[in-house]
Amino acid sequence: MTGHPAIIVMGYSARALASSASLAGFAPLSIDVFGDDDTRGMSLASVKLEGGLSEGLAPDKVTGAVETLVGAHDPIGVVYGAGFEHQPETIATIAERTRVFGNGADILKRAKDPLVLAQVCEGNGVRHPQVVFAPPAKPELWLTKRRGGAGGAHIAMAEAGNRARPDSYFQRRAGGKSISVLFLASEKKTENIGLSMQWTVPTPASPFRYGGAAGPVDIDPAQADEIGRSVAIIASELDLVGLNSADFLVSADAVWLIEINPRPGATLDVFESNEVPLFARHIAACEGRLAPASSSLGFKAAEIVYAPHDVVVRRRGDWPDWAVDRSPAGTQIAAGDPVCTVLGSGATVDLARACASERARKIIALVQEADH
Repeated sequence: MTGHPAIIVMGYSARALASSASLAGFAPLSIDVFGDDDTRGMSLASVKLEGGLSEGLAPDKVTGAVETLVGAHDPIGVVYGAGFEHQPETIATIAERTRVFGNGADILKRAKDPLVLAQVCEGNGVRHPQVVFAPPAKPELWLTKRRGGAGGAHIAMAEAGNRARPDSYFQRRAGGKSISVLFLASEKKTENIGLSMQWTVPTPASPFRYGGAAGPVDIDPAQADEIGRSVAIIASELDLVGLNSADFLVSADAVWLIEINPRPGATLDVFESNEVPLFARHIAACEGRLAPASSSLGFKAAEIVYAPHDVVVRRRGDWPDWAVDRSPAGTQIAAGDPVCTVLGSGATVDLARACASERARKIIALVQEADH
């Protein structure tokens, strides 16, 4: 990596960002809570934050890791992924030390404020489910969400007697297929990279837990146009920059914008290109340039495999080539936490998803076999 500009990538998992940064000719310096073999192997330096998904991205831990890497490697800046949606103050602190390639703290705060998003949508004719902050009269028609949440784990069905916590709100339920769009934004212009289908892997405690994504998908042209219009409006109104994603519910008679994710999202693996890496396009967009798209995209899928019970990772050689986010031997993984991510491809988007799901089942079988 000598001669390549160093750049910090950070999030719950930094692996997809580190991979894309490497493809784009950067030397990634990674900060995340997993410290998996993949990320460490492709990074010039890496920091694993102790505390797991619940406590690993604590502001003092993150800023301390950034300070260490800045002092040791003098990177050109930092790119953040999932995990900082509710931490605009952390992004502001980091921006005082090094350049943030992505949405700044003020934009992040506005984009993840449910009231701001609802007002922007209402004022511009974008369909968006109603949000309220007091317990609704008919809770069965509503969801409860945590402000600044990501990954679906913060979403639950509203129930009678639910009290509105300071960090939560209620959003009216809407029907339709879950469709996400990955897009670039720069100087109030947008370019959609691709649409993906997404699915959940529910548990009693987390009925909307994120499971995976596959794409690109084709939908009715009128619906695709409405998604594009909605994204262009929101990106312009919020001054978004770089890679972002937006989640929609699409039915025969409506397209609902559900949420904005103002940072590189979970579909990096689905839409990555060796020709024009997404990381390079993200940096270019943050500098005011919408780089040209790749000429074609194959059908790909990525699915998270969650531990069915407490797991201790055995030998490194147990991992197949299509598994990424591979934990070092000896890692203890609690039931319900991610074991790895599996990648799949196929001649159609449905076959790509089926490929990934079959590989997820193989990982579960390997995990269960290792325990006997």
